[in-house]
Amino acid sequence: MAPVRADVAVIGGGPAGTFAALRAARLGARTTLLTRDAVGGMAAADGPVPVRTLAQAARLRREARNLHRYGIEVSDTTLDYGRLLERVREVVADVGEHSVPRSDLQDAGVVLYEHAGTARFVDPHTIETEHGILICANKIILCAGGMHRPLPVPGAELAGSHRDAWALTSVPESLLVIGAGATGAQVASVFAELGSRVTLFEAGPRILPTEDEDVSRTVAASFRASGIEVREGFGRVRGFEKAPAGVQMVFEKDDAVDRVEATLAVVAIGWLADTAGLNLAAAGVATTDRGYVRVDEHLRTTAPHVFAAGDITGRLMLVPQAVQDGYLAATNAVRAAAPLCTRRRPRSAASPTRSMPRSA
Repeated sequence: MAPVRADVAVIGGGPAGTFAALRAARLGARTTLLTRDAVGGMAAADGPVPVRTLAQAARLRREARNLHRYGIEVSDTTLDYGRLLERVREVVADVGEHSVPRSDLQDAGVVLYEHAGTARFVDPHTIETEHGILICANKIILCAGGMHRPLPVPGAELAGSHRDAWALTSVPESLLVIGAGATGAQVASVFAELGSRVTLFEAGPRILPTEDEDVSRTVAASFRASGIEVREGFGRVRGFEKAPAGVQMVFEKDDAVDRVEATLAVVAIGWLADTAGLNLAAAGVATTDRGYVRVDEHLRTTAPHVFAAGDITGRLMLVPQAVQDGYLAATNAVRAAAPLCTRRRPRSAASPTRSMPRSA
């Protein structure tokens, strides 16, 4: 099969990839966008969109309990979780139809291959997908995103990820959340409000470790007041085992071993670059010691014709930063002889609103 030729090929259809493809095409490059699944990526199907819908339900229940303070009397709320999941699917479908820039991509002339399967380098300029699509491109932008970081302990397969939490078909009676960064805290708060008995574990001295200490302390106090058991500095997980209730976590601190059972355990300890199937070595693309694609200030990788943007680089793993990275990577890929854009340093005090982080 003869390869399709492109000036720029973008791998990954999440926020970074779609904006990279749009920018490259609008700069006049013949652009191809390859997506393993549908355009929109994890953000639309498994990240901020479904999560915000569940969080809105939790918020409404909490607000309903406070209506009496404003002279409004209502009976206790009853959760129909099946109907809530229908609403989640409705919102995801609506976003997929109206918010994902598929029509913009088409109008810009981007050649789009959805549901193409995993893409891999055959040689430095040639990409082959799992379903047999072959692309030869002058410049390539990697926007393949990330995946949750599992715990390397016995029985790790018995514990789920944030994806499993959002995909539940019923509210679990009890829930262990391991990792209290932004994702873990969100899982804990949503399901506690929906009716689960939640225990939140953080190996470090405080939850939300990347936030200001006052924020961590205030949120921890609020969680405890709402019924969430918060265990900071709990030690380390030794493994997971099957238990009558569902799953049992074995952990230890100072040589003392302890166990706790719950219906479900969710691990939210970090986010890995999704590079396993890309065969980066064939293109000369190096990774960092943490497994992310190594990029310079222009978002160029160790291969001069390959750029990378979004979660795969291990930078701020948020949708706004992924969009900015995609825009800049595409600009520099098209103008690759002498990059004109560099990634601006985010102002730490200027971005308090977080899109769903890919993990804590």
